[in-house]
Amino acid sequence: MAELLRLDGASKLFGSLVVIDDLSMHLDEGEALGVIGPNGAGKTTLFNLISGGLKPNAGTVRFGGRDITAVSPHRRCKMGIGRSYQIPHPFEGMTVFENLLVGACFGTDRAEKQCYEPCAQILEQTGLIAKANRLAGSLTLLERKRLELARALASGPRVLLLDEIAGGLTEAECSELVETIREIRTTGMSIIWIEHIVHALVSVVDRLMVINFGRLIEDGDPHAVMKSPMVQEIYMGISAE
Repeated sequence: MAELLRLDGASKLFGSLVVIDDLSMHLDEGEALGVIGPNGAGKTTLFNLISGGLKPNAGTVRFGGRDITAVSPHRRCKMGIGRSYQIPHPFEGMTVFENLLVGACFGTDRAEKQCYEPCAQILEQTGLIAKANRLAGSLTLLERKRLELARALASGPRVLLLDEIAGGLTEAECSELVETIREIRTTGMSIIWIEHIVHALVSVVDRLMVINFGRLIEDGDPHAVMKSPMVQEIYMGISAE
């Protein structure tokens, strides 16, 4: 598979606090990569470096073979980096369909009328077609999570960044959403997924990456990574002795 995304020696500091520490990683076309780590490990900061919300103090970000370290977030979106956020923030006074149109029109260079059919298809794909004309502010948490996913997809991404999209859901709701993500994977979509619900993550991703204090700890087969004594000690508090 061709490489799609790469970070080389990326570091991010907030004052004297090192949040991402000389981190290198990659993602191939069509691959699903899971990212786990304890709270404060730097996971969301990593997403912000990839999507352009933050600039690294050192290192580079490459996408599709191009150095995008200095490229703005909206340009990265149009290049094909789409993301969801841990806490959904829909445009509550707009309908579900209108929320998708915003993502489709501003995340791509298509005219509004060209976005209607793709947005309808994404609503079908994410289980929201029956809610298309509902105000986003009236949605349940699961529906808001689905809308967050759908709006990211509407921007036509080559890589989809999912930030704890299953957080706060019941077990049944989580299973529903995981099945939707699994179906999206069958389209060949490249995904990086941060999640604390590890069993959901492991059931979907090809590879699992563990970070702690902004450093890469493990990277490899999800089941093998989860059996690592170091990962069990760092992430689950199980003594390696």
